[in-house]
Amino acid sequence: MPRDPRPVAPEVLVKAPGGRALLFQYQTGEGLPPHTHAEQAVVVAVLSGRLQLTVAGQASELTAGEVRHVQSSGPFSSLALEDHTRVLVTLIELDGS
Repeated sequence: MPRDPRPVAPEVLVKAPGGRALLFQYQTGEGLPPHTHAEQAVVVAVLSGRLQLTVAGQASELTAGEVRHVQSSGPFSSLALEDHTRVLVTLIELDGS
């Protein structure tokens, strides 16, 4: 039976009116399907392991210690490339004014 690509729900580290910080722990092949955060800026920090991050159809590999800022109305997704990949995702609400 194939593994469900979605990881266990993330640990919510901070939840505030302006955003939230989430800690994901992935095994190889787990990740998040294409989705959007149109009204948010997203900061993805890989704490350990390797992650494939695809933004608007462009895939890149991030390794431990790398950080990527994503601000796109297009879809993005993630996929762990090795076990024990830990990713800190910070979502920041954008002010429309």
